Amino acid sequence: MGKMAKVKICGLTNENDVEMCVRHGADIIGFVVDYPRPVPWNIDAKTAKRLAANIPRPFESCIVTGGSPDKITGLVLDIAPDYVQLHSGETMEDTAILADRFKNCGTKIIKTIFPNTPDLEKTAAKFCGAGIYALLFDPRTPENAATGGTANLSDFVRLKNAANCPVILAGGITPENAAETIERSGAEIIDLMTGVEKSPGQKDEEKVKLLFENIKGGKKQ
Repeated sequence: MGKMAKVKICGLTNENDVEMCVRHGADIIGFVVDYPRPVPWNIDAKTAKRLAANIPRPFESCIVTGGSPDKITGLVLDIAPDYVQLHSGETMEDTAILADRFKNCGTKIIKTIFPNTPDLEKTAAKFCGAGIYALLFDPRTPENAATGGTANLSDFVRLKNAANCPVILAGGITPENAAETIERSGAEIIDLMTGVEKSPGQKDEEKVKLLFENIKGGKKQ
């Protein structure tokens, strides 16, 4: 039996949506916290800490943020998420500093890498070597964070083959195309946000339910 990809659902802003996504089987629940640019999913650290504390095991929490190493360290120490996703162009040096700080605290780093990154494959390999847990390939750059886009699957496969850490696929994934996207890309983890929303920051339960029905239905036997 084939292995079903893990699902990260991001941009949650309220308790009802957290409970609903967990109930339907989302493996990782993501919160956009103190993001450096104005985006409609942004919540403060106090809200994120409260929401993350109510996620039962084995489900996991992730905060998506950006900025200086000291700012990100403060958020991680306060919220204690399972993952922190660096999504605002943090440098290799900053990422290595954070990886060293977090290696004994239980929070793993997901580093977003964008399609326009110079020397994409070499850069990905360097980030993996800096001590992160995973890369996230996402067309949603800091400049278009509020609108996003669709990932190029051939670029994703090229990146996945070059990296020696997990690579998460994001961008343009919906309940309708998720199973095919997983099949075509070989992604082990996918990330959805707007694809399961009724409006920014408000998840749509019917879309979330359909997502998992379609993924399980498309699972190889």
